Amino acid sequence: MSEEIRSIHSGEKLEPPRSHTKYSVHKLPSKKSASKVQSVSSLVCRICHTNTVNEGLISPCNCKGSLAYVHLSCLERWLNQSSRSYCELCMYRYSAIETKRYKLCEGIRLWIKHPRNMRQFKSDLVIAALLTLVTAGLVASSLFGMEYFVIEGSKVGLQRKWIRLAICIFLFIVMVGYIITMYLIARDQLLPWYRWWTRTVDIRLLLPPSVCMKMLVKKREGSAQV
Repeated sequence: MSEEIRSIHSGEKLEPPRSHTKYSVHKLPSKKSASKVQSVSSLVCRICHTNTVNEGLISPCNCKGSLAYVHLSCLERWLNQSSRSYCELCMYRYSAIETKRYKLCEGIRLWIKHPRNMRQFKSDLVIAALLTLVTAGLVASSLFGMEYFVIEGSKVGLQRKWIRLAICIFLFIVMVGYIITMYLIARDQLLPWYRWWTRTVDIRLLLPPSVCMKMLVKKREGSAQV
């Protein structure tokens, strides 16, 4: 303090302390903000790998990072092709409306027209026709020949009621076997078709109103730029 007073009286010019000097510093963007800006500008759809101007990106599931963003049209097309209503990565189930793609008659026609299904259908149809002819022949021969079997059985000492009972049991076994076989053939044909028909649906996603508004604004901005 005394040295400063002496210097003032002597006319010497004092320099301010270094701790009070002011520096003009230009604030540079941090690495975090720079990476954030770069990542936002490089976001693309995880399906088509583009970022179109007319359609904005949405994040409809629980996926994180670059896999979280997708176009609505791309996602709906992918879900319709895979016949799924959930994300195959995070298993998030979307809020969607599912409608059958084909009507009953159209679904049966398309299923049968497939080459693999056509071959199986023809083979099962031939088996069913032959089995029906054999069963009809056995039933007809048993019914029309019942009197003949009764007469021949009575010659060897068998009673009429036991002969007729044996023929009825035989016919019952034949009919049960025929019905079971036809049921198995029909099941092998109908179950795969029914699974395919019920799973082949058109999926339309239901988005929140806020997301729909953002997509509409994005579309208008893109059309204005064009």
